[in-house]
Amino acid sequence: MTEESYNGQRLSYSGSLCTVRYVGAVDGTQGSWLGVEWDDPSRGKHDGTHNGKRYFECVSKEPTAASFVRLSKPFDKSVGFLSAMRIKYGSENDVQAGQTFNAIRIGGKDVDEVGFSLIAQKQSAWSNLKVISLNGLCLNGISSQPLQLASRRNAVTEVTGLGLRCEELDLSRNLLENWYDVVAICSALSKLQILKLNGNRLRDVFANVAELEAPLVKLQSLSLANMALHWDQALILCTQERFPMLQTLSLAFNPLGTPTKVLFTLSISSLTRLDLTSCGITSLDQIMFISQGPNLTTLILRSNPLQTLSTTAGLKFTNLRTLDLTSTLLPSLSSLSPIPTLFPLLESLQTSQTPLSTSHPESRLLTIAQLPQLTTLNHTPIPAHERLNSELYYLNLITNLLLSASTPAQEHQIIHIDHSQYQYLCSKHGEPASIQERNHNRARQSTAHISSTDPQQSQQQREDNKEDRSPPRMSLAAHLCTFTLHLNHHNNNNKNTTTTTHAQTQTLTLPLPTTISVYALKGVVGRLFRIAPMRVRLVLETDEWDPVPAAKPADGDWGCGSEDEGPSSSSFYSSVESQEDDDGHGHGTSGNKPQEEQNRKKKKKKKLLWVRREVEISDSVRRVEDWVEGRKEARVRVEERALRGGNEEDEKGEVWAWEEPVR
Repeated sequence: MTEESYNGQRLSYSGSLCTVRYVGAVDGTQGSWLGVEWDDPSRGKHDGTHNGKRYFECVSKEPTAASFVRLSKPFDKSVGFLSAMRIKYGSENDVQAGQTFNAIRIGGKDVDEVGFSLIAQKQSAWSNLKVISLNGLCLNGISSQPLQLASRRNAVTEVTGLGLRCEELDLSRNLLENWYDVVAICSALSKLQILKLNGNRLRDVFANVAELEAPLVKLQSLSLANMALHWDQALILCTQERFPMLQTLSLAFNPLGTPTKVLFTLSISSLTRLDLTSCGITSLDQIMFISQGPNLTTLILRSNPLQTLSTTAGLKFTNLRTLDLTSTLLPSLSSLSPIPTLFPLLESLQTSQTPLSTSHPESRLLTIAQLPQLTTLNHTPIPAHERLNSELYYLNLITNLLLSASTPAQEHQIIHIDHSQYQYLCSKHGEPASIQERNHNRARQSTAHISSTDPQQSQQQREDNKEDRSPPRMSLAAHLCTFTLHLNHHNNNNKNTTTTTHAQTQTLTLPLPTTISVYALKGVVGRLFRIAPMRVRLVLETDEWDPVPAAKPADGDWGCGSEDEGPSSSSFYSSVESQEDDDGHGHGTSGNKPQEEQNRKKKKKKKLLWVRREVEISDSVRRVEDWVEGRKEARVRVEERALRGGNEEDEKGEVWAWEEPVR
């Protein structure tokens, strides 16, 4: 039996897959043993060493990946492709004969499979299957026995004659040892587009299979995860000649290492997505050669021990749009600083479950601010208002650091090294007012020093170097407006036939940002004047005046102000000449001179009343700036709406109780 076992042989013991790494005797024991490396590294007892002596090396670095198994111990039987198809899907003859596979048993009794016969009948028609999954069936190749070249071609012809129209094939966790076994199966499936070989262990990927191999011209997705591959082996397998249309490649959970200089290239030009999850990548220098892919747009680096994105290769991913750094070891926000240089077109980034995101509560805000080209972060789109808030928050953070810096060298470190986006943010949102104030004070101190030596020259410099002290456009100071709020209280005392009205005016002046909504403004006013917010009516008193005929009351759309203000504050009279005829219509100049003289006699003087234009600030979620329109000062009259029924409760029957506002 020793002659039948060999290094690299794939075996299965009670469903546990392993690879033979040693065949022979073990010191201190009798008989022959198989030294195996288990696919599950927790299944074994050692790493190939017994009693201090190493018998074989394991691909896995886990200390319990290997075991010694008696050569006489029976292992699971391997099957070929057609046998695996019958085990998984049955056949038309088996279904017609009523034969079932893998009967369901509960408590030692068979369970009636209602409707399963229809499913079995549908699956038995192999030519209708679009997806075929033969995962974990001890599949050894197109045949369970090793075949010569001629016999292998006959087996391929037999499978081809079945007319399978499979588009997705899953051969994961099987006993495939050679690449030509995979080629033999795939060449019989002319419509194959997706191939999964996860969990297999190929014995020799460098073997020449040109005599049998044909390009898989329709294959678009290939998964080679957890196959114990090195970069050299992966690059030998994945070539443009084998897969001319391949778009997605997964090499996850492989100890790739660093490729040799001879194979320092990835030749698949059509590749758009590459998955390198948990491949032990510690530096981008190990994979910078893949940046030469002209169509690579998605790169997945999940669960790799990456602590920095810096590289010494001098290359960059010119077309990459999506980068996944989930569960890496990026420690801080400064780790993301190389991204604009390495990935100039990056649009989507994933950084969840990293020290960067878990130790910084504001990591999302700062990541958005540092990467202006991003449109999606951690699978969540970035709206315009979130980007604005993030950039302003980040700009304020940098401002605080600059104000605390004591030397020009520290300021240079902050602006040009630690936070290189500062200049960009200032150009977009304006330089912070506190930084402008600091620079102004420094310039004034410098001017004062010059004036002590040359007063005239310093005076001239002060005249020539006056700075625009207006606040930045996006700052809070640029949106402040001083509101003068006045409320007239009327107290009516009715005694028999005499009515006396006493008016008291309460006035408050306070600065407020015009970016708040009307509802927010009414909430502030209601609290200050102790009025329920929904009862507050706000009227903006402008500086514009409109003429109204004195004979008509100034009601309607144009208010005349309060009675206490008098005509001098809200209205005044002006005498003008009316151009109306007796019939009320004006006319132009005519050639009839007597008629013109007659019209002049009919002219009459009529007084007009000029009233201040007022605009009601109606209930809305719109910003107050839509009414204020850039004013720095605004006078607003506060009125209290009458309630239904005239009681002191609001419309919901609730009485408002207000605390004394904080002054």
